[in-house]
Amino acid sequence: MTGFRGRLAALRRQADARRRVQRLGLPRRLTLPELLARAETTLGKPIEVRTAELPGDLSARFIERSGSALLETRPGLSERSRLACVLHELAHVFLADHGCDHQAWTGLLTGRTAFTRSLDTPHEQTVELVADQLALRVGLLDPGEQRRGIFR
Repeated sequence: MTGFRGRLAALRRQADARRRVQRLGLPRRLTLPELLARAETTLGKPIEVRTAELPGDLSARFIERSGSALLETRPGLSERSRLACVLHELAHVFLADHGCDHQAWTGLLTGRTAFTRSLDTPHEQTVELVADQLALRVGLLDPGEQRRGIFR
């Protein structure tokens, strides 16, 4: 019975992620630049996406400053992994997830908080399900692949 309950809970989380993305009013199909422009509007500031050497084993991080934001991905990632990391961080933006439970560094620079991508918490797993829904919209996932998701 536990397996059934776990599967039912997973289906509920997927349905919730679908509803959250539907409420954003995004078109069914859009390009990554169009999605990024929507994220900038949601955040109220420009987002620069770039590749950078990151500390430790980080794949990506999102740094929000007072007037702009920076989304960095590790060099050497496959294009699919890089895009998946970008979508995960944008999911945080669309969820207005400014105080999320990422591992956070504060005070690195005045007015700057950096968050890193992690899937270790239930919250981060929910964000990943929203990222999967965004992946469907930009064509990274086909509807038949949704069950596996972009990192599974």
